[in-house]
Amino acid sequence: MSKSILIITPRIPFPLKDGGALAMYQSIEMYHELGYEVHLLSINTHKHWLSEQDYPRLFLRLASFETVAVNTDIKVRSAFINLFSKQSYNVSRFINNDFEIALRNMLTKNEFDIIQFESIFVAPYLSIVNEHSSGKKICRIHNIEHLIWQRITSNEKSIFKRKYLRLLTDRLKNFELDILNQFDLILNISKKEEAELLKMGIHTPQYHVPYGIERPRFQRKKIAQEVLSVYHIGSMDWIPNQEGVLWFIKNAWPKVLEKQPQLKLYIAGKNMPNFIYKYASDNIEIVGEVDEMNTFSLEKNIMIIPLKSGAGMRIKLLESMILGKTIVSTKLGVESFDIKDGAHYLNAENDEEFVIQIDWCVQHIDAASKIGENAKEFAIEHYDKHKIYKALNEFLTEFISYNA
Repeated sequence: MSKSILIITPRIPFPLKDGGALAMYQSIEMYHELGYEVHLLSINTHKHWLSEQDYPRLFLRLASFETVAVNTDIKVRSAFINLFSKQSYNVSRFINNDFEIALRNMLTKNEFDIIQFESIFVAPYLSIVNEHSSGKKICRIHNIEHLIWQRITSNEKSIFKRKYLRLLTDRLKNFELDILNQFDLILNISKKEEAELLKMGIHTPQYHVPYGIERPRFQRKKIAQEVLSVYHIGSMDWIPNQEGVLWFIKNAWPKVLEKQPQLKLYIAGKNMPNFIYKYASDNIEIVGEVDEMNTFSLEKNIMIIPLKSGAGMRIKLLESMILGKTIVSTKLGVESFDIKDGAHYLNAENDEEFVIQIDWCVQHIDAASKIGENAKEFAIEHYDKHKIYKALNEFLTEFISYNA
């Protein structure tokens, strides 16, 4: 008899244009391939709105798939009113009566062995699930959310804005600490999260389920590379990416051009803010969203990850590793991976180090390419998705039977 799972997501995880969508989609794909009866309940947000005709085929093959339209956009009035409560504004935006009704209906019509919450943003619905289901409650951790906001707050220059961000961060941290101890199991996407959660006093059992990849099925040699190119790709509605890109453009890139004036920088990613476009020039192209990430990456040479804040697993990094790209990154940008500076990537923490590493890549093309190939082999060995699926299935089978 197949096991049944309900997956609750804070957005419809499609199209696969960013790390969050990719990670959630892979959860659904994983359980479906493992033979689970998969039910999916998603918030259809204004920001990531998806029409029914655009649903991927996988969702139509599930046991059931329901969505509820919820406006989770940040609003000045609701943010102001929230100041006089103790709720986390980051989380409260996802609380909705219609979604609660849809969840209750799904729980009364079906029995589930597992109810999986994709991130803490849908965790406020845990109490409803507890009322209606004896299934195991699992929370999939994509990031430790308050740590992202701590880093954003520490990098904020405005005293008044920093004070407000600190309030948001403290409330988010309190919610995170409380809710994660109420689950039966946490699935962390990176081992760094496991250690951090233990340090925070989270005693819920954890199991590590990283994002998995497959070997590319295309011929890399057929795609011509622009050797004198540097690029960044990532969701540009994510504050840490905005922050890192702006820092690089303002502080590092002018110095890179002093060494290598023929280089060109490409900034790609969905939801590119208008204020980024003003930095376009002869040697900076603001690409915006690309149709095919693999082709775009293979056409370019040196990938940069100038992250100064953020947490979790960098799926775009993993996808670039499997392509054999030469990567120059801060330690924070690769913190979820056990890769070594000089072997799998090149470390740079400040503008001078980014200049040195990019200049070295241009002057030592073969050696730089070798580092990219090392990264590719590392990704294939440690992040094969079918091995990850099999291991999780074995773990959950034992976990459910042991805790029955």
